[in-house]
Amino acid sequence: MAFNRIAAIAIKELLHMVRDRLTFVSLLSVTIGYVVVFGYAINPDPRHIPTIVVDHDKSEFSRLYKAALQQSVYLEIDQRQLTSDQASEMLRKAQTSVVIEIPPDFTRKLMTGLPAQILVEADATDPVSLNGAITSTGEVARQTAAHLFHRDGIVTRVKGDPQLEVRVQRRFNPQGEQTFFIIPGLVGMILNVSLLVMTAMSITKEKEQGSMEFLLVTPTEPWEMIIGKIIPTFLVGVGQVSIILCIAFFLFKMPLTGDPLALIALLLAYGITTLAVGILISSAALSQMQAMQLSFFYFLPSILLSGFMFPYSGMPKWAQIISQGLPLTYFVRGSRGVFLKEFTLVDMWPHLWPIMLAGLIFGLLAVKSYRRTLN
Repeated sequence: MAFNRIAAIAIKELLHMVRDRLTFVSLLSVTIGYVVVFGYAINPDPRHIPTIVVDHDKSEFSRLYKAALQQSVYLEIDQRQLTSDQASEMLRKAQTSVVIEIPPDFTRKLMTGLPAQILVEADATDPVSLNGAITSTGEVARQTAAHLFHRDGIVTRVKGDPQLEVRVQRRFNPQGEQTFFIIPGLVGMILNVSLLVMTAMSITKEKEQGSMEFLLVTPTEPWEMIIGKIIPTFLVGVGQVSIILCIAFFLFKMPLTGDPLALIALLLAYGITTLAVGILISSAALSQMQAMQLSFFYFLPSILLSGFMFPYSGMPKWAQIISQGLPLTYFVRGSRGVFLKEFTLVDMWPHLWPIMLAGLIFGLLAVKSYRRTLN
């Protein structure tokens, strides 16, 4: 009967799936892991954003204001005493996200009824994620000032609400262009997907086609084989990057405020690292299907946890630790820095060396895995 034949084929395919332990276990375990990890880690409304308060006033208001900001769910106050220049440089290097500056005559103006201003500088490379934090700086300031006005023992010569203004300066992307936030990371994401998949399929295709035996009788060294395989894919990546940059500059008017050499170094380091990961996957996988699955399991966390789509500051601490091990995390930061924050090669180095280290590790593992494949 047709039903019996269909059932026999289905059982055979199920047995093949179960016996393919790498595919079967990865499908179950990684699916569960992704739901749990991304359910907790993805947060479009970040909290506990790194914030520096530059206090020139040294008054009771500034002390209460910093204490109130620390209690806010949106801000995480850096307790170090920094100058305006130091805080501004940390903002440029993405070592903080918000800088609040209280001028020296703030309390005097506030208590005499004159307009008093607080300056808030925010890293606007991600124009959406800091809205809650920026709003909270003004709300907390007004609440603190109102508390001082009405507290026992505080006498003022003014009546009514405090004359307080919070002046916000959105740096690096003052127009709030979402395109300027997406494109720098998009370059790495496209390379991550295309180079990884193309390279991961290279050796596994030879395994399935039976051409691996021909390589066994050649005097080719493992590293020679790897370089020979990645050169065509590398050239494809160069073409992709050229097309993306042309579109970004001429169609979207994307600025390049930093050193072009810093961008080239970042692209080279990240491209070579991605190719090394692809070779490692292709050596470990037994079929093209496994290579596709392993590639997917690598680049999906990279895309979601690197800060490309969702703000890094919105992730819990354990998710931030995971993201620190992803090369795309450093590429996204370095790319946005060179496009929008005037990064030089010196500024790029803290984001460049982790990518290079990952490339070295993945490259050594790929050579070792390829030797094992030949054996």
